[in-house]
Amino acid sequence: MASTPFLLDCSKRHRTLRQVTRAGLTEWLSQCAAPHNDAVALRNMFKTLKSQRLLFAYPARGRSLGARPASVPTPLSPEAIQTLAAAAEGDPALKLLVALIGIHALYPHETRELPLAAVGFTGGRLGHGNIDHPLDAFTRQAAADYIQLRHSRRPHTRNPHLFLSSQTAHSRTPVTIGWMQPLLKDLPVAAQRLREDRILEGTAVTGADPQHTCARYSTSPLTPDFAAPGHSTLTPCPTKTRRTPRRRPVTASARGAARSPLYVVCGNDKKRTARGASGLVLAQEPAAAAGRSYR
Repeated sequence: MASTPFLLDCSKRHRTLRQVTRAGLTEWLSQCAAPHNDAVALRNMFKTLKSQRLLFAYPARGRSLGARPASVPTPLSPEAIQTLAAAAEGDPALKLLVALIGIHALYPHETRELPLAAVGFTGGRLGHGNIDHPLDAFTRQAAADYIQLRHSRRPHTRNPHLFLSSQTAHSRTPVTIGWMQPLLKDLPVAAQRLREDRILEGTAVTGADPQHTCARYSTSPLTPDFAAPGHSTLTPCPTKTRRTPRRRPVTASARGAARSPLYVVCGNDKKRTARGASGLVLAQEPAAAAGRSYR
């Protein structure tokens, strides 16, 4: 429980939590190593006590939570890697997912949108868009096993994507995140942690060169998480983008008036103003000539 240190400290100075003030709460948070996480826990605790009418005041009201601490990627443990390898052996789809994310460092959405033609067995390359990686032996075998299973289950599908589900086999859309989450739920790490471990391994081999990391793994040049202390991150020049003016949709009445040089105004000032501004010929047809009133 994140609020336990605060409660232990309050037990030495106060007899009840009703004596806690906003100044005392701010002073205690200023001495914490992770003030954001502690502030969130204390805010939720005081909010619950206030809703139960156990407190008269709410000392955490309007209290700034501070900046969220940045997470630093860490390599996976050998036990986690062994668990991943054991879980991937029993499922060809999971094995190919682990290969694409854990070896080629693809994003989860890139693996879901990867076409079948991206796996080049003849040329020995994995290529699609900005992705151009050599096809290693593990990924080649995992892709061959899954594609064989894919053809045996859905031999007549016209979906061009590599991964298929029971819904996307009858369409041309990629699988969704709802298809990927059940495959990864039993793994000890998430897909993002698996990708970060691959990037850490690659940067350790290349000396954490930021240019190579950005080009090889499509990481952001503004993120210093994978840069070594001796290397500086890349800072691209800021560019100004001009907003394209939004065009108003043309209504059916405007299209009809544009086709005819004569427009009968039926007492509508908005239509009269709009047509006058667009240069159309406006005419007021007498009501007596038509034999009825337009209003």
